[in-house]
Amino acid sequence: MYQEINEFLSGSQSIYLFIAVLGSVILVVQFILSMSGLHAVDSEADFDVHVSDTADVAGLNFFSLKAIMAFITFFGWGGFFYSHLGIGGLGVAFVSGAIMMVLTALLLSLLLKLQQSGNITSKELIGKHGTVYLTVPPERAPGGIITVNLPGCTRQISVRAEIEFKTGESVVIAEDLGDGSYLVKRH
Repeated sequence: MYQEINEFLSGSQSIYLFIAVLGSVILVVQFILSMSGLHAVDSEADFDVHVSDTADVAGLNFFSLKAIMAFITFFGWGGFFYSHLGIGGLGVAFVSGAIMMVLTALLLSLLLKLQQSGNITSKELIGKHGTVYLTVPPERAPGGIITVNLPGCTRQISVRAEIEFKTGESVVIAEDLGDGSYLVKRH
């Protein structure tokens, strides 16, 4: 039985080649679509496998389409070049596919960590200190703007106040008024 399986695997170079070429073509198409921007975002096109601790180990998604295609491609190429080893060639194919799957998942994880939305929530602004850029009129009239320094950026925010604040004064954001502006008070 072992000998028959080993002989079959030794003569299966064409099967490995088919898998390798198919996987390579799909990877090239994915790459071209990714570079041209015509793709569905890979992190949303992942298979719906929600098993914590196995599907997602420290932010690595092994079940993304790109990681699975990397496994298939390198499984095929590893099997093609080492099919003469029989069962050993199958082992080499699995190991090379698994290594590329992990490396692809790691690379995608690192690339996704580079993304930044730039959105700042109102919770992050409450309590922050700012400097009046355009005079803030009294009685919550619109028109005032302050500059707020946040970690990694500076934002100009529309504000209102009970009393007038002149350009250059220091203020504190006290409340979100809900209309895209904030209430400020004296620092």
